Amino acid sequence: MPVSPELRKEITSFYERQFGIPESFLQELAIEANKEEIWGGTGVSLPGIYSARAIGLRIGRNFPGSFKPTSVFLSALGARISRSEVSIELEDLRKLLLGHRIPYSGTERGYVALKYRDDILGCGRCHDSKLRALIPTGRRRELLEILRTHS
Repeated sequence: MPVSPELRKEITSFYERQFGIPESFLQELAIEANKEEIWGGTGVSLPGIYSARAIGLRIGRNFPGSFKPTSVFLSALGARISRSEVSIELEDLRKLLLGHRIPYSGTERGYVALKYRDDILGCGRCHDSKLRALIPTGRRRELLEILRTHS
């Protein structure tokens, strides 16, 4: 079901404030909610399929008092991200993908886009001078395999 105008504004404001994505870019995005999941896409629900999942990507999760971006949506936004981007080196990337938290002394706080070289790999979180990856386990395994075979 389409999100309320208030929730839509909250979502677009979050991405603008946290990641520098202009609200105008997200204006055309169809945004629907399914419980706490927020889905976005450029199309409309498919005929006969009554699910927000049919329109595109999960762009976030809406919890009471907080909104969490998804790794897949941050990766799709890629170079459009102009804030809250944390570049990581190969060894730290491996640690993060293995589930470790690493020391972080940068200025970013909260949810961040994890960047390796020129690619946004997914969502991370900076808290208490630590950085941790919030990339789904299956994607972490894929990335670790890619690093193993291309290093």
